[in-house]
Amino acid sequence: MTKKRILYVALIAMPLPWMANAAPSVVCSMASSSRVVAAAADRGVAQRLVAEEGASWNLAIQRNAGAYRALHAPDFITVSGGGVVGKAASEASAMDAQVRFDQCALSGFAVRFVARNAALVTYRVKAAGLDHGKAFRLDGYASSLWMKRSGGWLNVLYQATPASR
Repeated sequence: MTKKRILYVALIAMPLPWMANAAPSVVCSMASSSRVVAAAADRGVAQRLVAEEGASWNLAIQRNAGAYRALHAPDFITVSGGGVVGKAASEASAMDAQVRFDQCALSGFAVRFVARNAALVTYRVKAAGLDHGKAFRLDGYASSLWMKRSGGWLNVLYQATPASR
């Protein structure tokens, strides 16, 4: 597996599950502190979006496709060094049973409201596991753009960048 594939699968498509019929025992740990750049009225929304972001990783690890997909807007995309990937391809990749995460940690969350109904969630990702039998370690930064549509918040964009070594 190339590093590009591992980064796409793990960072762009979100962390993935254990083997096909095994119950995954790893969940992404989340640091409890987050920087919320918002008015007091928006802090509850910001905390909810951080929780939703963490849940999306764990839903992918657990291969809960329905709940995972429910967090994404119909026009959801991921952006990587390889380009823009649409919703169907991104979600299909996130359910790849040949990727196993042995460690997953999310930290340094920040939420910035960029418009009344749009919030950017940024954070650090560290993970390790196996991708089609080959070991990998990840260290990167991720961002998701969440928008309020029809009364609910949905993820419309996910992007990740490897950390500098």
